[in-house]
Amino acid sequence: MKAFEFFASAVFWVGLSTVALQPTYSMAEDEAPEQLNTGDDISLTPDHPNHFKAFAPELPEMLARMPAIDPETGLHVSEVKPGLFYVTEGVYQSAFLATDDGVIVFDAPPSFAHKLPAAISEHAPGKAIRFLVYSHGHHDHIGGAHVLAHVEGLEVVAHADVAESIAKSWRPGFLAPTKTYTGPYELSLGGEKVELTPASFHAEDVDTIVYLAKQKFVMAVDTITPGEAPFMNFGATSDVGAYMTFFDTILEYEFDHILSGHVSVLGTREDVIKARDYAQDVWQTAGAGMATFLNRFNATLAEFEYKNANLAYRATIEAVRRDCARDVIDRWTGKLSVVDVWADSHCQTVILYNIMH
Repeated sequence: MKAFEFFASAVFWVGLSTVALQPTYSMAEDEAPEQLNTGDDISLTPDHPNHFKAFAPELPEMLARMPAIDPETGLHVSEVKPGLFYVTEGVYQSAFLATDDGVIVFDAPPSFAHKLPAAISEHAPGKAIRFLVYSHGHHDHIGGAHVLAHVEGLEVVAHADVAESIAKSWRPGFLAPTKTYTGPYELSLGGEKVELTPASFHAEDVDTIVYLAKQKFVMAVDTITPGEAPFMNFGATSDVGAYMTFFDTILEYEFDHILSGHVSVLGTREDVIKARDYAQDVWQTAGAGMATFLNRFNATLAEFEYKNANLAYRATIEAVRRDCARDVIDRWTGKLSVVDVWADSHCQTVILYNIMH
């Protein structure tokens, strides 16, 4: 059966990638599984093995780190360092820096951007907003920028590739950049400096690492979620290979706090190191499983009587993913929150990367 030994055409890989993203396990028998399968559908039925209460609760130490949200404003605003504030509604994050000559705003998530002007007025009274800096071009982080359209003389700063993406976007809410850069760029206002460095770890075009050296504050959006396993597909990264290089890059900076754009918690250097160790563990575990992939595929195809090779290939992906997730969950439960929620996704992301590369 030489024709089935590797299935190496590029068209086949791409076609299978779409199929493989489905979370169900095709080789299961018709009866319901007897125990929790973290890669299967989550159920609201109390006696179902994948009932949502069968998943591990969030860690108490993670919950203890979450800041209180003001019930009147729906926001939490903290002064991290003198003049530097971070803002969250519990899901997304933004920040602003108040200087002697005005305010620099970093990102404008549509979930709470309409509340930013009032928050800035309260914590930096009398100071005009001078700059809005985009971390990258995704709507969920900058799609609320239109609330600042009335600000006279506002400069909107973004990488040139992000400006091009915004110009082509059908999504509402963006403000077109007025200042662009292609390499490292330094923004200065009121004696304060902000370093903007193009990078690649999440977005389809360009990410920007925002660094305030004086405040020892770094912003790298859609990277880690402090205290938790990352969101699915490692923060829905467009390139998991580039994502894996992020940690060495960011750890070269001297910082006390990292703003990563999601959850309400500001991260620390220790959070980055733990996230790096987790990502590398998934990478190595999935890689070890891929070493057995061809043999497992051939065996599964034989069990399927050499019929429906696509289904056999999907079943092999799911089997490798399931083994990877089981081992990762076993090692990381109790160290990071929501590991059992996203580990299957992380393992599959690395499996698909190995297939494609």
